[in-house]
Amino acid sequence: MLPRLHLPRTLFFEEVLASRGDLGTLTSCHPRLGTTMSLCFRNCSIIDGSGAPPFSGDILVSGERIAQVAGTLVPPSDAEIIDCSGLTVTPGFIDCHSHNDWFALSEEQSCYFDPFLLQGVTTFIAGNCGYSVVGFRENSPFQHEIGSLFERDAASSRFSRFAPWFDAVDAHCPANIACLAGHGTARIGVNGDKNTPLSDDRRAAMLEDLEQALIDGAGGISLGLMYEPGLYAPFDELTDVARLCARYNRILTVHPRAESNISMSYSSLTRSHLLLALDELDRLVRETGVRFQHSHLIFAGRKTWTVEKKAVAVLEKLKADGFDVAFDMYPLDYGVSIITVVLPDWYQAMTREARHRPLTRLRLAAMVYATTHLLGFGFSDIKIAYGGESQKEVIGRSVAEVARNRGVSPLKAYLDICEKSDFKATVLMGAYQNDDIIRALMGNEMSLFMSDAWVHRHGKQNGGIYGALPRFIELGAQMGQPVEQTIAKMTGKSAARFKLQDRGLIKEGHFADLNIIDLAALKTRIDEELPPLGIRHTYVNGHLVACNGARIKSNQVTGHALRIH
Repeated sequence: MLPRLHLPRTLFFEEVLASRGDLGTLTSCHPRLGTTMSLCFRNCSIIDGSGAPPFSGDILVSGERIAQVAGTLVPPSDAEIIDCSGLTVTPGFIDCHSHNDWFALSEEQSCYFDPFLLQGVTTFIAGNCGYSVVGFRENSPFQHEIGSLFERDAASSRFSRFAPWFDAVDAHCPANIACLAGHGTARIGVNGDKNTPLSDDRRAAMLEDLEQALIDGAGGISLGLMYEPGLYAPFDELTDVARLCARYNRILTVHPRAESNISMSYSSLTRSHLLLALDELDRLVRETGVRFQHSHLIFAGRKTWTVEKKAVAVLEKLKADGFDVAFDMYPLDYGVSIITVVLPDWYQAMTREARHRPLTRLRLAAMVYATTHLLGFGFSDIKIAYGGESQKEVIGRSVAEVARNRGVSPLKAYLDICEKSDFKATVLMGAYQNDDIIRALMGNEMSLFMSDAWVHRHGKQNGGIYGALPRFIELGAQMGQPVEQTIAKMTGKSAARFKLQDRGLIKEGHFADLNIIDLAALKTRIDEELPPLGIRHTYVNGHLVACNGARIKSNQVTGHALRIH
């Protein structure tokens, strides 16, 4: 995850697509664009999202829902017939770890949602990592501090509670959104993001706000224990939050305190910090019985890859002991972060003059060297996504490459980029995992699939926006994993995990979130920063929203706010 960016009002993604000639003639995809007439998909190979093998049949959609699934259908006389011969119909993909709640009411939604619709995502589980855009005390004196990772736009800033926000999203958003209540958001609402303990009254107020969010339909609660203010929460506060979640039978998702062998959260050198963070979560689940989702299980740094099996064993033991446990993952070996992720706070707090003193640089160099050595991670693994308007030449280059081009040491190049960006440059951090780890996690029954990606207005994008979910299908095919099992993890199993009513399956009475895919032609184009090939049509609640890599625009709102009860 990434600190907030102030974004100019330009339609980045649409402009890129238009410049590449990918928009095409949209109306040819669907002669009844924007209508609510019946649709009959004929001669389909159906993967229904349950994990069952594909079967042949027809699908009748009436309005927003699937009316009938059968071998051969006799559709109503006014139904539009869509021939799917040679094509596979699946449920729309569910991105089960998203942050798009922050953009759900944006005036420029196409920038933030189009790339996901073009890869077949129809539903988002948002509000992750302790931060939701709403879910705090009305008229909080600290509400200006909410959004330390993202920017609350004017439309979102009208709301503090989930109930009215859900109402607004339901009339505005192009995709379906379920949202978790962020513990960090609620805590800031009563205490700000400062490092002070909560008084009994303020803890009670925070829990009251979280409970109200659950009553209003939040899908659960998210913890962000690596970020302010979640990192300040003592264990007994976490148990209070988990017990509240368990009482409503909702899910608790957790961004742990550490995702690498060495971190800022612990001082021990005798046990991997990632495993220490898992020890805390193991205890939390056992003491409260909460339904637990480990957010983005990764192993940052090559030295951390050695603990993958031990980490998974902790989760498997919890599951074997009868606890409801799962984890989500993404299919790439890097993630988005801020450039200061390996830079100690004491250095950033210094004046510029103090930072440039030789002894300061020597101390910093020793610390950075020790940290990167212990992690198995170096400057060649840090690629600059955006360093500010004055450093456009570094975009897409690793720090090591910038250093070679400038004829300076990697540390000096790194610090120069930090200072010129006011320590706000964004980066793509490599060595989060490797292909063997990705395949092992994909094959684990506890894994669900997601992107953890969002669109940035400047610089190099997180490749997940271009095809994270279809990439899992490609990887599954390489592994020899049946395609129906891969698709189930990002449709039916994700819907069941987050209690999405009538979603995630091709089944009579369910909402018609559908993808029509040419599996033989499916190909992600993440490196080219283009939508995947092979996804022919995507429907949200029975409405066509994307066709052959191009977004369909209509005057209808297609998505729903998904309240969980």
